[in-house]
Amino acid sequence: MKKHNRRLLLDGIVVAVSIAVAIAIAKSPYIDLLVSWTDGYYVLTAFVAGLFFTSAFTTAPAIAVLAKLSLAYPPGAVAIIGGIGALLGDLLIFAFIKGHIREDVRYFLAKAKTKRIRHILEHRFARWSLAFVGAIIIASPLPDELGLAMMGLSDVRTSRFVPISLAFNTLGILLIAFIAHSI
Repeated sequence: MKKHNRRLLLDGIVVAVSIAVAIAIAKSPYIDLLVSWTDGYYVLTAFVAGLFFTSAFTTAPAIAVLAKLSLAYPPGAVAIIGGIGALLGDLLIFAFIKGHIREDVRYFLAKAKTKRIRHILEHRFARWSLAFVGAIIIASPLPDELGLAMMGLSDVRTSRFVPISLAFNTLGILLIAFIAHSI
């Protein structure tokens, strides 16, 4: 248990540092310098920022970069390109999470004394609800791992996951661009 608590504390520190870095990036002239350096190459920058938009440890700086890019370039293009990068990041995480989460949950359910939890998770509506809530989390500025875990629990096939991830990540980045333009 102590090992788990230390890992949780370390993860919390990394996320806090990530948020502090994002605030520093947003307030510094370096992000404007990065945007000016990428003149004509904003596609690559938006793609890489989208890739980093998916992880708990890199979401905050990616949001800062995507917001600044959307101020200098067409927000729709930044959102679509960032969404494609985020899709790639989600696919990498989803491939890992889907198998491991499913195995862990099945183990837990086999050990559970009550069949009620197992029955709930086997119900089609519960799986659909988990997938829907997972998609909403993917669209939000929250890190995608929780949403991906929920989608993995719901047994979403990769062929269905791809358009969901692309659409919701693009929507989330477009929302960030809208907020950046309104501030």
